[in-house]
Amino acid sequence: MDVVLRPVAEAQPEWEFRDRLGRDLGKVTQSADREAYKIVAKLGCSLDGVVTSHATLDGVMSAIATRMGGACSLDSQDWD
Repeated sequence: MDVVLRPVAEAQPEWEFRDRLGRDLGKVTQSADREAYKIVAKLGCSLDGVVTSHATLDGVMSAIATRMGGACSLDSQDWD
């Protein structure tokens, strides 16, 4: 299943992710050191149990894609 990460807010290092059917699967946060990204999956979803800590956002996206057996893309919307 394909997953899309979408920034929650321009100023915050946080992304929500949903599958292509619009189901909320959780979020990705970036820690204060700006080098650690963490997957916070919704309990009971297909990502429950995935490795949560990654050095880059690309690492997060690769882990999600592998676990879900599809693609993981970033919706980089234009911010006002």
